[in-house]
Amino acid sequence: MSTSLSAAALETWPDHALAALLHARPDLLSPLPGTLTSLAARAATERSARLAVARLDTPTLAVLDAVVALDALEGDVTAERVSTASGLAVDVVDAALAHLAALALVVARPGAGAPAATAPATWRPSAGVPQARAPFPAGLAVGHVPTATSATSATPATPDGEPAVGPSARLLLDRLAWDGPVGTLPEAGSAAADAVGELLAAGLIVPQGAEAVLVPGAVALAARGGRTHRGVPGAPPLPSAHVIDPDSVTAEAGRAALDLARHLADLLEAWSEHPAPALRSGGVGIREMRRTRLALDVPEERANLLVELAAATGAVGRLVELEGTFWVPVATHERPQLSAGAADARGGDGVGGVGGPERAVDPAVAWAEAVLAWWASPRAFALVGTTAPDGARRAPLEPGLDRGWASDLRARVLAALAAWPAGAAPDAEAVVAHVAWSTPAAPPPVWAVASVLAEAEVLGLTGAGALAGTGRALLAVGPPSADDPEAALGALADALRNLLPPPVEEMLVQADLTAVVPGRPAPELAALLDASAETESRGGALTVRFTTASLARAIAAGHDAEDLLARLAAFSRTPLPQPLEYAVREAQRRHGGLRAGSAAAYLRAEDPTVLAVLLGEPGLGLRLIAPTVAVSPVPAGRLAQLLRALGRPVLVEGPDGDVVDVAGRPRASRPVAGLVVEHGPVRGAREEHDGERDLADAVARLRHGQARASAGERDAADLLGRLREAARAGAEVMLAVAGPSGRVGHRRVIPLRVRDGVVIARDLARETDLTVAVHRVVAVEPVPPAG
Repeated sequence: MSTSLSAAALETWPDHALAALLHARPDLLSPLPGTLTSLAARAATERSARLAVARLDTPTLAVLDAVVALDALEGDVTAERVSTASGLAVDVVDAALAHLAALALVVARPGAGAPAATAPATWRPSAGVPQARAPFPAGLAVGHVPTATSATSATPATPDGEPAVGPSARLLLDRLAWDGPVGTLPEAGSAAADAVGELLAAGLIVPQGAEAVLVPGAVALAARGGRTHRGVPGAPPLPSAHVIDPDSVTAEAGRAALDLARHLADLLEAWSEHPAPALRSGGVGIREMRRTRLALDVPEERANLLVELAAATGAVGRLVELEGTFWVPVATHERPQLSAGAADARGGDGVGGVGGPERAVDPAVAWAEAVLAWWASPRAFALVGTTAPDGARRAPLEPGLDRGWASDLRARVLAALAAWPAGAAPDAEAVVAHVAWSTPAAPPPVWAVASVLAEAEVLGLTGAGALAGTGRALLAVGPPSADDPEAALGALADALRNLLPPPVEEMLVQADLTAVVPGRPAPELAALLDASAETESRGGALTVRFTTASLARAIAAGHDAEDLLARLAAFSRTPLPQPLEYAVREAQRRHGGLRAGSAAAYLRAEDPTVLAVLLGEPGLGLRLIAPTVAVSPVPAGRLAQLLRALGRPVLVEGPDGDVVDVAGRPRASRPVAGLVVEHGPVRGAREEHDGERDLADAVARLRHGQARASAGERDAADLLGRLREAARAGAEVMLAVAGPSGRVGHRRVIPLRVRDGVVIARDLARETDLTVAVHRVVAVEPVPPAG
C-alpha cells in the first residue's frame, strides 16, 4: 500500500520545510501549484516521484526500497525492521527516513496505540513511489504471491527449518531470490529442469508465460532470511586505477592549458580573416569546420570543442549582414564579461569584432575564462557531431544542445577524480561506478562521463587522466560568483601560473634563420615571434623559423625594420646573425611604405585654402591626406548635407567618379543588421539567483492559495490536482462543467485520464465516456455519502 501526503499534513509543515521540499524537488515548482492540495497531488504522481528518487544516494535508496517492499509484503514497517532487512545501522536508517519524509517520499504513522506526540513507529511509501520503483523494488516481486502456498507460509520447511525441497532446488531458489526474481526455463530433462519442476510443485515459483518463471516477493524475502539487501555500500567505490607520476601530470596539464589558450587565439585570428558562414539553423557547417580544423591543425572533436568554448566565453558572435550571417570574433568591449575587470586582465580592448581578433597578453587569463565557461555552460558539447533523432547531424554552435545535466555532470566527474589518491587516473567505467553511488536510480551513461574526461584533458584540468592542480583549483573556486566574479578568474589563472615553469625571456637565434626558446616564452617574446616567425615545433622548447612570408607579414602589420631588429636583438642571447638582418631589411624594401585605412568619404578641392578652413569644422571629421584631398568617417551623402548647411555647395561623386544624385535616400553597400553574442559566459549556472527569497515567496503563495481554497475558491491548478488525484485513485467525484451557454451542469464521474488540456472520465449515470476541456471544469467535489 501507499499513503498520499495530504494538504492538511502539508499545512502543518513549517515554511522552511516546505521551501526545502520545493528546492529538493524542483519539478514541483514548474509551474507553481495554486494550493497545497495541488502540491500534494503533484508530489504523489509517478513522474515526480521518479524524478525525486533519481537524486537519492545508494543507502537512502536502499532504505526507500526496503520500505516499499516490506510495506507490500509485511506491513507495519519500522525503522528497526528496515535496519534488519537492509543491513544498515539504525542511526543511518533513521537519518535516511527523515530525509525521505522531508522529500515527501515516505509518510510516518504513529504505532498502534501510541500517542500522536510520540515518535512515529511505522512508515509507508507515499503515493507514486511504488509505481516509480516498480516492478521489483530491492529485487522483490512485491505484486505477486504464490499460487499453491499462502503468503504466510511461503517457504515450506522441515522441522529443523530447512525448505522442504531438495538441495538443487534450494540452490536454484537462493539464486533466483537474490539475482532474480525472473528466470528462464531450462531445457527439459536437465538437472535444472528437475529443480524448476520441484519448485513449481511446491508453489515457490510461478510460471511467467511459456518460457520464464518468477519468484513471488514473499517467497524471495523468506529465502533471503528476511533481508531485502545483501549489503549496502556506505561510501562510493574506488576501483583500482593506473597511477601517474605527479610531475608528468603537472607537465601534461600545463601543456594542454597553454595549447588551449593558443588554439583559441588562433581560432579568433582564422575567423577574423575568414568569417565562418552560419547555417540556417545557426550552427557552423561541415565544410567551414574542416577549414577551421586545418587552420588550427587539431582533430575534429577538439575543433568542435574550441568553437563551442569561444562562443561560451563570448569571444565569437553572429554578424548579420545582407550577404548572410557569419560567426566572427567579438571585440572585448562588446563581450558579456565575467567581470568588469576581465578586459583589463586580458590586456585592453583589443581590436576584436569585425576588425580582427585579439590575443590575451596573459594566456593564463584566457585559459581561466574558457575553463569557467566550460564549467558553467548548460550545453552538452559531446553532442556536437552526433546524429539527432531526425537524422540530421548536430553542428557546432547550433541551438538545442542545452541539457540540464551537463554542468552538474562536469562537477560530479571532477569531484569523483578528486576522491582517488593524487596521481590516480581512473577510466570512464571506474568513474561511472563511483558517481553512480550518488544516484543509483539514474547513473550517468559511460559515454557522457568519457566525454567529460576527454574535455577535462583538453582543458588542462587533468594530465594523463589524473586530476591536476588546475582541476583541484576549479573544484575549490566553484562557479563564478555574481558578487565577486574576478575571484574565480584570478584564482584559476594563479593556479595555472603556479603549475607552469617560469617564462623564458631569451632565445638563441641561429644563422639558418631559426630561433630556439629554451622553455615557455614570456608573453612579450611570444607575441613578437608570433608576429614575425613560423612555429616549427613545440614541447620543452619552442623552435621557430623566420621566413620571407613571416617577415613580410610583420612588416605589413606595421613593424619597421629597424624597430623589429632591435626588439629581436633585445631577446637574443647573442648578436643577431647577418642573414636575419638582410632578410628583415629586404622585407622592408619589398613590402614597406604602403598604408591602408578606413574612410567613409573623401573631399577634394582645387584650392587648398578651402579645405584648410573646413578642417576645423565640428562634425565633419576631416583629415588632410594631401593639400587638396581630405577624408572623413562621415558617409558622403551625410557629409554633403553638413557642408550645404554651412553654405558650402558640394557635388557627390560615385565610385567611378561620375556625379550622382544625392536627393534620394543613400544606401549602404554592406548594412550590418547586428552583432549577436550567441552564448556568452554563463553567470553562476549552479547558483540560484535570490533562491531563498524565491522559495519563500512560493511558500507564501501556496499558503495563500490554500486559504482561498478552504474558503470555497478554486483555481485551475487546484482543479487539475483534484482531477489527477481522483484519476490515480479511481475515485468518484462530482464534476461541475460549464456549457456553451454558461449554464453549469453536474456529472457523477470517475476521471480516467487528464492530459493535453482535456479530462476523460466515465459518466456513471449514462455509462459512457465523457471528454471535457479542462478550462470548462468549474468545480471538482467528492461524491457525498449515500443517505
